[in-house]
Amino acid sequence: MTTLPLSSLLQTLADELRALAVTAEEMHHLVCHEHLSHDPDYIRAVQRIDHTTQVLDNLSNFVSAVGEETADGWSIAIGPALNTIRLSELKRRLHKAEIEEIAANDDDLELFG
Repeated sequence: MTTLPLSSLLQTLADELRALAVTAEEMHHLVCHEHLSHDPDYIRAVQRIDHTTQVLDNLSNFVSAVGEETADGWSIAIGPALNTIRLSELKRRLHKAEIEEIAANDDDLELFG
């Protein structure tokens, strides 16, 4: 079973969360219109987007910091976890981290894409 250094996995997850925070912030700017600011439901929706952005950004920083504190040599098998991912692009990005780690540790491995 292929393993991945835990610090590498955590950094990949932090990057994914950071990208989601940026996307949420972009959505916030798209829906934030002055003329609708008097609608309480609209205000709550905009506040939820802002809160989601902050949570994603905070989680990204947290996961990254945990990864930096993870001891060298700690690895985790990600195969079963990858099988739970249904979004093909996300699965590819998470699996790419695994492939890149294997390539970094094996000078004889050539990847063709």
